[in-house]
Amino acid sequence: MQSSAVAAPPCVEPAPASATRMEEELAAPSTSTDKTDSMDVDGESKKLLGLGQKHLVMGNIPAAVNAFQEAASLLGKKYGETADECAEAFFYYGKSLLELARMENGVLGNALEGMQVEEEGEKAEDDSALPAVDETEESEEEDKENDKAEDDKENELTVEDKESEEDEIGNLELAWDMLELAKVIYKRQETKEAQLHAAQAHLKLGEVSIESENYTQAIEEFQACLALQQKYLEAHDRLLAESHYQLALAYHYNSDFDEAVLQFGKSMEVIDKRLAILTERIKQAESGSPEDEKEIEELKGLLPEIKEKIEDSKESQKSARVAELGLKATLVLQAVTLRRKLRQLTSKERIFSKYLDSNCSKLNGDLIGFCGI
Repeated sequence: MQSSAVAAPPCVEPAPASATRMEEELAAPSTSTDKTDSMDVDGESKKLLGLGQKHLVMGNIPAAVNAFQEAASLLGKKYGETADECAEAFFYYGKSLLELARMENGVLGNALEGMQVEEEGEKAEDDSALPAVDETEESEEEDKENDKAEDDKENELTVEDKESEEDEIGNLELAWDMLELAKVIYKRQETKEAQLHAAQAHLKLGEVSIESENYTQAIEEFQACLALQQKYLEAHDRLLAESHYQLALAYHYNSDFDEAVLQFGKSMEVIDKRLAILTERIKQAESGSPEDEKEIEELKGLLPEIKEKIEDSKESQKSARVAELGLKATLVLQAVTLRRKLRQLTSKERIFSKYLDSNCSKLNGDLIGFCGI
């Protein structure tokens, strides 16, 4: 996945529908004006990128997606979709689409949990209610109408759930396309800044792959990200800690718990190095800056979470080994049982063979005597 070619989305084969949607998104007209030729495209795009980043920070993901999409459309029209000028807009557009897919997935999950609780509550009420002794035809008709209304509601929710799932897949596909374009544009540039941007594109592609449950692809993307970061960043840079952490998660989800523990440990090592640098800086200055003190608190807050992840991976590792040993024991027991049965069968065959031999010899003797030979 480290090649410069545009790769397919992590879970699905490249489809004309996805490509068509990407072209439509990039070709969407600006809401500011219908004539891009008469406007300052670079200035307008810069404003839109700033607005989109503000929306991201504030958590207004749909608004961020719209702003980044419009910026990508304007720049794509002016410079072409593979131009260097488009990389930043494509990256943030893909990043915001990833966040949108996560948000919609979370909303759908909460809605499904709410439906389950509501259904359980209704069931409990139905079970606790005593049946009426005398039911009129009118009440029966009302019950039928209520049942029909509930069925219609469930059907509507099912359709909405399917549409939400399709939208999420579409957002992940488009996020992959945008991030892949940004990665290709950045990687062909030789500057340190561009290469580090390419590393961030790899990081987000890995996150898209995790959301798509394509953990092997995610591992490749995170490894590519780390390869670039380790080339250009210092050993105590926080970006390295994040990348090791994401790689560890991918290994954990892929049931490679040994590697997960190793990568979580490397993430902690980077944080420890960073803490040592900041502590020494404060010590030499005899008074720490608010920024350094804030970062120290943030880093110290991350360590317990990573330690917990390490313990989770170790426990999962133990469970996996116990399951593996159990499977091996079962297979060995089956093999021993089969061997015993074969031995018993062989023993019976030998007895039967001896019986046949003795009886055949006796029969041959009788025949010879009978024939007078």
